[in-house]
Amino acid sequence: MIEGRPKTIAVLDIGKTNLKIVLVSEDGRVVEHLSRRNRVVDGPPYPHIPVDEVWDWFLESLAILARRHAIAAIVPTTYGSAAALIDEDGLALPVLDYEADPPPKVKASYAEIAPPFEEVFAPTNPAGLTLARQLHWQQQVWPGRFARARHLLTYPQYWTWRLTGVAAGEITSLGAQTHLWAPERSDFSSLAKRHGWDRLVPPLRPAGDIAGTLLSAIADITGLPAVTPVLCGIHDSNANYARYLAAGFDDFTLMSTGTWLISFNAAQPLRQLDPARDTNVNIDFAGRPVACARFMIGREYELLAGPASASRPEILAALSRIMENGAMALPAFTESGGPVPGAGGRGRVVGPPPANDVERIALAMLYVALMADQSLDAIGSRNMIVIDGGFADRPWFAELMAALRPGQPVRVSSETEGTSIGAASLLFRDHGPQWSAPLRPVDPPPLPALAAYAEGWRLAALS
Repeated sequence: MIEGRPKTIAVLDIGKTNLKIVLVSEDGRVVEHLSRRNRVVDGPPYPHIPVDEVWDWFLESLAILARRHAIAAIVPTTYGSAAALIDEDGLALPVLDYEADPPPKVKASYAEIAPPFEEVFAPTNPAGLTLARQLHWQQQVWPGRFARARHLLTYPQYWTWRLTGVAAGEITSLGAQTHLWAPERSDFSSLAKRHGWDRLVPPLRPAGDIAGTLLSAIADITGLPAVTPVLCGIHDSNANYARYLAAGFDDFTLMSTGTWLISFNAAQPLRQLDPARDTNVNIDFAGRPVACARFMIGREYELLAGPASASRPEILAALSRIMENGAMALPAFTESGGPVPGAGGRGRVVGPPPANDVERIALAMLYVALMADQSLDAIGSRNMIVIDGGFADRPWFAELMAALRPGQPVRVSSETEGTSIGAASLLFRDHGPQWSAPLRPVDPPPLPALAAYAEGWRLAALS
């Protein structure tokens, strides 16, 4: 600890695309962050996360930051659909990448045992995006290694375990479309109990609980005191949602954006969700079920737009040209699900193709905004919309949302690291200040042709 300097909370923010360590001050401001790209190893035995590589980068970066800042606590937050099976020596099997596709026999056998949507409020997602299907795959193909597992740790809690040696379960990750949790019963699903997977999960603890303190070897490497507390940890989109709950927000729809768009609307009754539109239930940090919808916004945007950039006047002109000539990007450009039933992997551009990079960007922005609009419809969003994360930095996305949903106020976060801020806020939830979440109001752009274009797009996309 550096005496005399303001205290910070170090958030280990592991995204599918990027790894980050974000330092958040005690009043909720981002002080500094370090980042690098995340990656997947092809195999064997299947595509997986190189966790030791992530670990080495994390410790090295934490040591750098510890020399410059007073770090009072650490909290991990990660994406869902990932878990670690721990035996006496460490990992019983590598942490499976959720984009890895199970063999046909595994998919067929899982279809026979998958719990009903009405129990788990999550469809069986493509590839490995349903955690229970990952476990079924591992147990069927590598039964001996699976049998050695003593703990099943969801991904944030795996990093807490590496930092502290303490194994813990936690509800936001267990309830993130895993098929392991029954939201209405607040209990493990029938599938998890039938296969004994529930017995591998350590006792559940709140995300903001102090799970333990740093192992002495970690303290030596990083230069942090061994008494530095480490929180249990939280699912990343739920951390973003927690930020706004901490700021006192009530009736709102959160659009948490990055590789994925995860939209939260607590006002939507769970029984009105349609699994064909990639709706599901997430469990917030307090154990409450929240209606959600999702699609892979960042990946699909990148596939369409490419790496180029453009100015605001250029994009406005390109949007007008695209709508005038009738070019449309129709879903979907990944096989990751989304709000248009059965569209996975069928993405295509109809009409005149983009003539240049600017038109590609404009077409991509139109496409993801229209898909996001469908996601919000799928969860009955009628309240204030809050946009946080990577797409809060793309002004045309928010403005298009304001135009597509004229009856709802649209607000954009002034700080794009909402996930890390929300994770850090857990430390103060019961005994500290209520953090603010400054928002900027958004006006629709001058695009009079958008309403007719959007209606044409919906007819084409849903036909």
